[in-house]
Amino acid sequence: MEKIEIDNFQCVMKENSERERKKQLKKTGIVFDHFYKYLKNKGLKDRSAIRQTNLIAFFIMNYFFIYEDNIDNILYIYDDTIRKFLGNWYIRKSISPQISEIKSFLRAISNFFTFLKKEDFISKEDLQEIKQVCRDTGWFEMRLKTYFETQEDDFYDWIQEYNYDYF
Repeated sequence: MEKIEIDNFQCVMKENSERERKKQLKKTGIVFDHFYKYLKNKGLKDRSAIRQTNLIAFFIMNYFFIYEDNIDNILYIYDDTIRKFLGNWYIRKSISPQISEIKSFLRAISNFFTFLKKEDFISKEDLQEIKQVCRDTGWFEMRLKTYFETQEDDFYDWIQEYNYDYF
């Protein structure tokens, strides 16, 4: 297995096209492969390791590299990025958003950044910040609940809080 290099974390997609996505996956897939191996070595069953790896790949490839224009490196994902992803984008883009799915993403994100810390790609402080937001399941439950309960007049404000789509 190839060694992870710093440039494997960098976004190289110039547009959201199939060709660019394949190029990005070739570069970043090494990170996903190592994460899967880390989970297996931790004792996770194959199915769980595959699921968490797929969730991370989905987060990075379908949200982060497409919507986070001001950040182009996985190593610079912070709490606001996770809140925008799961507290706004996921809820709005999913056909049937579920808190159980959000919790699965939070678990995978926490494990992924623990892996990055063990590999010395991020600091202890960065990991603590990520873990803190991943434990804040009450906030994500509130966001999901209020999405469905918010009235027309307040819906704009709901969207603006942790909005991923700046105008």
